Amino acid sequence: MNRDELLRRATDPRQYDSEALDWPREGMAGTPAMRFFESYLIPEIDRLHARRAIDIGCGTGHLFPLLHAGGAGRVVGVEPSARSAAIARREYPELEVIEAPFQDLGLAREFDLAVAVMSFEHQPDLRAAFEAVGRLLAPGGVFLLVAGDMAFHLSPHFGLPHEHVVLPDGSVLVARTYPHGTICDIVRPPEHYERAGRDAGFALRRRLAMRPTSDLIASDARWAGLERQAIAHLFEFAVADTV
Repeated sequence: MNRDELLRRATDPRQYDSEALDWPREGMAGTPAMRFFESYLIPEIDRLHARRAIDIGCGTGHLFPLLHAGGAGRVVGVEPSARSAAIARREYPELEVIEAPFQDLGLAREFDLAVAVMSFEHQPDLRAAFEAVGRLLAPGGVFLLVAGDMAFHLSPHFGLPHEHVVLPDGSVLVARTYPHGTICDIVRPPEHYERAGRDAGFALRRRLAMRPTSDLIASDARWAGLERQAIAHLFEFAVADTV
């Protein structure tokens, strides 16, 4: 794919509706990848004890049980993929699913916690995306963002075919073909997220490198060779005047 096609697919809110992509195989609760993300998020969600939470790019809704168990009486999931949104509604009837790009919600500043797991890889404008999150958070609200590590995404691993195009700002368009189909992302250095958050009025409380867990390695021994490699990064942002 050329640059324009990669960018179009990476930012297409309906990418996960493609007939060539069997996303539920990877994105359902209980899969190794979802358990990996959850293992890092559970302590953070439990610590924050939010009463109202919004999951940006909720996919099949697998974070709903974590957010609900962490104290959220109301959980909203935003998911532009019709197929994923339908699964989320079916699996978690108590989850309020909004099938739309999250910038178009028009919701008030009513949430204590916003979570986005590997969904900002599809945002063409990071600052605008952070500003949209800021319009959802009540005073004192927190934004937990999980974003992929650039070195990991650009490295050849598990023999999975991939192609990439470097953009002028240092971010990279990546298309990687998995057994369930090809996913296109915009992969950015952690500093891009930190700068965009700061420009949008957030302060970074901390950043955590997410490396393979023992559970992930047990699910597939090939991960053992990558146990020191960050797969993603967990950022905790707060509205600057609440830090």
